[in-house]
Amino acid sequence: MHTASTAPITNPRASLIRVVASSTVGAVLEWFDFFIFASLSGLILGRLFFQPGDPVSEVLLGFSTLAVGYFARPVGGIIFGHFGDRIGRKRMLVVTVWLMGGSTVLLGLLPTFAVLGGWATAMLVLLRLVQGIAVGGEFAGAATLIIEHAAHTRHRAFLSTIANVGASFGFLMSSALLAILLGALSPAQFEEWGWRIPFLISAVLLGVGAYIRTQIADTPTFLKMQAARSSEPRTNERLPIVELLSQHGRAVFCGIAISLSLVYYQLSLVFVTPYATTWLGLEASMVLWSITIAQVLYIIVSLSWAAVSDRFGRRPVLAIGFIGCLLWLPVYFLLLTPSAGLGTIVLAVGGQLFFVGATYGPLSAYLAELFPAKVRYTGMSVGFQGASAFAGLTPLLSFALLSATDTWLSVLWLGAAASVIGITGIVLSRETAHKELQD
Repeated sequence: MHTASTAPITNPRASLIRVVASSTVGAVLEWFDFFIFASLSGLILGRLFFQPGDPVSEVLLGFSTLAVGYFARPVGGIIFGHFGDRIGRKRMLVVTVWLMGGSTVLLGLLPTFAVLGGWATAMLVLLRLVQGIAVGGEFAGAATLIIEHAAHTRHRAFLSTIANVGASFGFLMSSALLAILLGALSPAQFEEWGWRIPFLISAVLLGVGAYIRTQIADTPTFLKMQAARSSEPRTNERLPIVELLSQHGRAVFCGIAISLSLVYYQLSLVFVTPYATTWLGLEASMVLWSITIAQVLYIIVSLSWAAVSDRFGRRPVLAIGFIGCLLWLPVYFLLLTPSAGLGTIVLAVGGQLFFVGATYGPLSAYLAELFPAKVRYTGMSVGFQGASAFAGLTPLLSFALLSATDTWLSVLWLGAAASVIGITGIVLSRETAHKELQD
């Protein structure tokens, strides 16, 4: 019987606050793990886990491994989306924490290429695949949990973005920790053992994140859906992914298109570190501190744009973001020069993130509002993680284009493609901000 699980919540406001807080903390810890790898891939992992070569080749190899995780994210999205739509949003979020934390700790224990040769490379790629699968279920799971708890409020975008900027807090923590380590250790110390410290810290974060996730309830929407399933025959029930692609193809395309704002996020926060250090010759610790400061600004603007979208609609805010990102991109590169100081880098990255925030603030709410409850987790995962598979190639493609053409002008084509596809998705989708969430 389902009497207990479907009982009305006695204090919906307190329950919502608890869900938002726990989802946010869990997201911070999980994305910290993911971004540690992203930051180190452009700094040192190519040198440690591949055949030694010239600096540009090492960066490209590091980014290749980074891209592996992004290709795994849609797989994780489909897996966690399926079970999240079938057995619960909360359960899947607990599993993602264990997968991400465990694989990250193992990364910190890996022998390098100098010790194991190609086996070290293979294990690095395997653990990166596990990371990608884990994070593939995180975004949609956390957003769905919050939005379904907040289904009848007027602040769905703002509340869900609180959890989504957990990714920014995770990046903030990772870049700040790396900046401290790079400043405190000599290059030789960092290369010998210092790079392992951020990965091993995840052993502590793993337990905290898993415990927090177990303390929240699943959503009223899912519990209602689960109760309805138990009283109906299931002979004709299709897999969530099959129903999604057969009945909601347009929404899937729009979700992928709008999520391609991730291209600009990658250019702003992942590509910039090796570009500024390897290509321009700037000091790594200064670049990381610049990114840290810009991330603080990004958190503020993302929440602000989310609130604006709750008031004026998702589509106009998203359009401002995509157009603004494209227009700022050449300014971003013009500001990043071999003589750029901390303030200039903050301006370049922060300006780009101002417009990225306009695309990211409304994103989770908009994706959730595109799909009905029985395929919502799967639909959000396929949309967001499908785009991430392409966006994950951005640092690799950008650096390859730079190497081939010797000019940043070639990188502008990546931004132009993302904006054109993103705006197409906005045009083809409907406004959802002031409508009831689909059951």
